Amino acid sequence: MDHRQLLRTLAAGRVVAGVALVALPGTSARTWIGPAAADPTVKVIVRALGARDLALGLGTLHALGEGAPARTWSLAGAASDLTDAAATLLAFRRLGARRAIPALLIAGAAGLAGFVASEHLD
Repeated sequence: MDHRQLLRTLAAGRVVAGVALVALPGTSARTWIGPAAADPTVKVIVRALGARDLALGLGTLHALGEGAPARTWSLAGAASDLTDAAATLLAFRRLGARRAIPALLIAGAAGLAGFVASEHLD
C-alpha cells in the first residue's frame, strides 16, 4: 500500500470538506447535525471546523508535495477525525442513527487510516 497516496487522498477530501463547511455551513453540516446546522450561531462553529480541516488538508498536501515530513500532519488529521467520531458518539441519541452512523463510519475510518498511514511515513 502506498501510504503517502492514502494520506494525499485523505488530505484532498479534508480540503473539499473544509471548503464546503466554510462556504456553506448550513448545507454541508445538515447531514451530520441536522436542522441545527441552519442556526447562525451553529454556523460559527461549523465554519471554524471547516477552517481546521482546510488548514490540515492544505498543510498535509504541501508537506507531501515538497517531500517534507508528513507524519505530524497525518497524526493531527487522525486526531481530529477521531475526535469528530467521539463527539458524534457522545451525541448519538440526539443526532439519531441516520445521521450518526455515516458520520461515525467516515470519521472513524479516516482517523484510523490517517493513523496507520502515519506509522509508515518519514
